[in-house]
Amino acid sequence: MATFTTRLELVNPDSSDYDLLHQEMRDREFYQVINYCGIWHDLPPGEYDRSSSQALGGIYSGAGAAAQTVINNKPFNDQNQPKDYYLIITEAVDRAYILPHTTDPLKLPPGASL
Repeated sequence: MATFTTRLELVNPDSSDYDLLHQEMRDREFYQVINYCGIWHDLPPGEYDRSSSQALGGIYSGAGAAAQTVINNKPFNDQNQPKDYYLIITEAVDRAYILPHTTDPLKLPPGASL
């Protein structure tokens, strides 16, 4: 099973768009935390982690679909600017990081605990 790091940034979002994006990503098994040696860490804003047996193309499609759902919900922001998104996905071979421990159990994958 491979692990992927996804960075997704909304362009011209409204204030509530990121809440919807986080839920859409979570529904597609992208989480805002990573686990190292049994300790969960918060990822920076706009970053998600996903472990999957899917190829990169499937991961890309899932993240893009989540972003598109947010855009389709309301294509223009409150200033009448069109919404869009930037997306980059990398397969993690190895990682090194300094991140805070998460204290939010709602960010964890189903069945995981702090």
